Amino acid sequence: MSETRTLDEAPTDAPLVSARGEGNNRREEREGDVEDVGLHHIQLIVRPSTASEAWRLRTSDPGATRFLGGGIDVVLYTPETVTTLIDLSRVARVGVSEDRRGLSIGAGTTLSELLEAREAGSWVGGFLADVLRCVASPLQRNVATVGGAAARAHPWSDVILAMLVLDAEVEVYDGVARSVPAAEFYAARAQDVAPLITAVRLPARPASARGAFEKFGRTGFDVGLLNCACVANVVRGLCGGARVAVGGTPGLARRLSDVEGFLEAKRLSRETIAEAAMLAARIVDARDDRRASETYRRTLTGVGIRRCLTQLAGIEGEGAL
Repeated sequence: MSETRTLDEAPTDAPLVSARGEGNNRREEREGDVEDVGLHHIQLIVRPSTASEAWRLRTSDPGATRFLGGGIDVVLYTPETVTTLIDLSRVARVGVSEDRRGLSIGAGTTLSELLEAREAGSWVGGFLADVLRCVASPLQRNVATVGGAAARAHPWSDVILAMLVLDAEVEVYDGVARSVPAAEFYAARAQDVAPLITAVRLPARPASARGAFEKFGRTGFDVGLLNCACVANVVRGLCGGARVAVGGTPGLARRLSDVEGFLEAKRLSRETIAEAAMLAARIVDARDDRRASETYRRTLTGVGIRRCLTQLAGIEGEGAL
């Protein structure tokens, strides 16, 4: 069963349900030229109890419906053709659990909840926590969900970058419950209606696994001009099972398989790191946009990958590399 409510039926003690409420009007009067960001076109909020019911509602009219998780992107980017929001609060699992297979993260878990979870804090030597601390601001992390961050697939997403280098699997429902490798999930993003994400699973990694993350932005809370991450098993200085990814190019984050192959079974010396960084800068799919040029992004890629690999190698004095 699902619960459906029109905005006209909202209780009188919930004035913020309407995006054109008094508070919004006051802001427009005060700031004048601020673009109206609101949900005045939303007519229904439906709250299904099962994934199958949520999927049926979403696919019944794809152009007029959207899933609602944390709601940040719904407020900012929902087109006016959308009239119905499908509230996932009864469907999305919240919480983090660990077993011998790895870490399971419910799609309804906020980024702050994940960051505060004991299991996530120590994952791959604290790598996951390091990434999460760099995502937006604390206030936004209190609202944004893991499922929403994974589903929206913003090119600058730090979360998706981490998912790729951690070999994440995305548990989805699109009429059938299934698990899809993150790289495969994002390669298939062209489909009309993206599957409903129910959880993200990070497979267990050996104790030798290490991770490093670099993000370049104008401010601490700004979206990155470019971000990059590396995860590898480092045993007696030798690199194995390397995962290297770059995002915000300005395309969606992608793994650099040629760099990963180059690093396999090599000692992480300064020379190896320098060669890998140059290779990454040469092959990354960088392009111009209004925020940065292709040339600058290639430079950032080389610097970022060099810093990440230097951290994995435990080499002191990175600035001299």
